[in-house]
Amino acid sequence: MTGSSRRARIGSVAPLAGWQAALLALGVALAAPGMALAAPGMALAQDADEVEDDASDADPGPLEPLPEVTSGYRAPEAPVLGSLPTDWPAPLTAPSTAYVLMDADTGQVLAARDAEQPRAVASTVKVLTALSAVARTELDDPVTVGEEVAGVPGAGVGLTPGSTWSVEQLLDAVISRSGNEAAEALAVHVGGSTEGFLAMMLADAAAMGLGEPPLVSPSGLDDANQLSAMDLAVLARVALADDELRPFLGRREVVLPSVGPVETRNQMLSSYADATGVKTGYTREAGYSLIGSARRDGRELIAVVLDAGDEPARFDAAATLLDLGFDEYRPAVLEALLEFTVAGGRVAVVVPETPLVTPNGVEARLQLPVTARPPEGDVEVDIEVEGEVMATVVGRLDTTAGPTDTSDDAGIGRAMVDGAYAALRAAAAQDVLR
Repeated sequence: MTGSSRRARIGSVAPLAGWQAALLALGVALAAPGMALAAPGMALAQDADEVEDDASDADPGPLEPLPEVTSGYRAPEAPVLGSLPTDWPAPLTAPSTAYVLMDADTGQVLAARDAEQPRAVASTVKVLTALSAVARTELDDPVTVGEEVAGVPGAGVGLTPGSTWSVEQLLDAVISRSGNEAAEALAVHVGGSTEGFLAMMLADAAAMGLGEPPLVSPSGLDDANQLSAMDLAVLARVALADDELRPFLGRREVVLPSVGPVETRNQMLSSYADATGVKTGYTREAGYSLIGSARRDGRELIAVVLDAGDEPARFDAAATLLDLGFDEYRPAVLEALLEFTVAGGRVAVVVPETPLVTPNGVEARLQLPVTARPPEGDVEVDIEVEGEVMATVVGRLDTTAGPTDTSDDAGIGRAMVDGAYAALRAAAAQDVLR
């Protein structure tokens, strides 16, 4: 998708108002344009040390209203199986304080621990920063940076006031090298100010179904940013599905104007076979964290590990989760057609292809309500896994199947089941299983 078409889509969603009030409710002080946001008294963490915030308690004076913000994003499609049975394969030991393993295609969770608990996530929030930026600008746009990059602590890429980089180069710096000043430069370029860009991030988070998480820094330096492992998995799922952003997530080496060729900080891309991304993060409070992903045999999995312990624990933890998903689970597709012959034609109940993931050797099937006469409308169809109903899907009543031969008088005025079947197909093998 090109930058111009992205700009067009941004206006397709109704404006989300009141972000200034939302930011104030979080205790965030709105700074002058080009300045970073920080909660009063909040310590600003960086890669190795923490520095004291110099926020003043003085009255900032009247606040200018933030512009209304729209988002072109939407929540990814929810998985069919929303709950995780306790007897399904899981890591033998907890690889990190919080983690989630998600199937990228369906959004189905395969393993999780404290996945819904908001916590400091450090630079992994830059995935949302990149999403919000790439949706509202073009990769070849030139960006002449200002004073917003001066003195930004933590990981940096040598960006200085007055230098000009392209949006693409800034995104490489943000994703591959976790450049904090690059994130600030992108924020001001796209949002006009840091606070304006944060309003965009909040709008995008809400549009993706993440609610209104506390977000006060596009770089992730401020640990007041609070997201859950599940939130990060959703962000990764959206980012991996974005044709324009996806290449940035998996680059092992980038070329930056300030330093030339430089390797990514994400060691997963070189240490794990078939790795596709995504982002590292670290502050003292957040600990060593990682959003990792890999694609194998047509399947892509996302592993989020937060506060994993000393290096290289986060990469080992993500590898453990990804191995579990590839080795112990398989994708499948359920579909069904229940067809009725009636006077003057045919009608059918159709369950379209329904993808899901189950452990190896675990059977799932659709339980169709087979009756002599067609239903009057759509029907609920149970999904059974090992004999237990775990979800329902909608079987749509299709009355457009067309007329049938009515020369047989015995068939007129009588309904009969012409045929019914439900098939569970393994996506990879395309076999019909019984």
